[in-house]
Amino acid sequence: MKRAFIRGLWGEQPESLAEDTPDKRKKMALRRRKMDRNIDALLKCKHQDPFIFYVFGDQNYNYLKKNGFDCVLLDKNPVKFNIVKHMYRHKLEIIKHAMEEYDEIIFLDIDCFQIHPLPSDFWKILNKKEVVQAPLFAYRHVKCPWRKTDKRKVPNGGFVYIRDKSIPDKVISAWEEIGKGDNDEPAWAKLTDDMIGGWQGMEKYWEIFEPPFCRLGRGIPFSEELMKTKNIIFQH
Repeated sequence: MKRAFIRGLWGEQPESLAEDTPDKRKKMALRRRKMDRNIDALLKCKHQDPFIFYVFGDQNYNYLKKNGFDCVLLDKNPVKFNIVKHMYRHKLEIIKHAMEEYDEIIFLDIDCFQIHPLPSDFWKILNKKEVVQAPLFAYRHVKCPWRKTDKRKVPNGGFVYIRDKSIPDKVISAWEEIGKGDNDEPAWAKLTDDMIGGWQGMEKYWEIFEPPFCRLGRGIPFSEELMKTKNIIFQH
């Protein structure tokens, strides 16, 4: 069983853009610049199991290599999909490439940090739940209009566990089915809903899709009492 923790980096640096670049694209470039602070924080993490960066863009790749990260360059261009309308489609593409190489992965956002060592039964415990797992997150606005209830709750894309090679194509199909958009999380919601014949409530989600090792910094829909039953290894 080939396993890996993976992260992704894409996007243009502000200095690489022409003066007449549309403002929305410039704004996205500034977001890319802010990621450098999280990358610096990764270098300082006390507990850090090896992970691989999947990267779009020569400049991004060279920056990460210079800082000693293990990297895979997917495309010399920093942007493959419309960075304003479909930014997080890059994440789905990264996951697709990673699952072609590995049997079991965890995708981590750059600001999802490992805060404790992995327990010896880490992967064994994850195998007790579904083939895809991500912590449930509650937005303020509707993200899942196809549901009758809990329309604001989606799997958070900052920590995504997968052990089924069919999942990347399925989540990309779900993303296309619900109208694409600039966020990957509704697509994960549609996928997990479809896997069990429709949304069946938070209790069912906790039972089969909620990973036992990650805690979100905000937007947690579960009780604090329930959250205390987790063994928190990753904080997002």
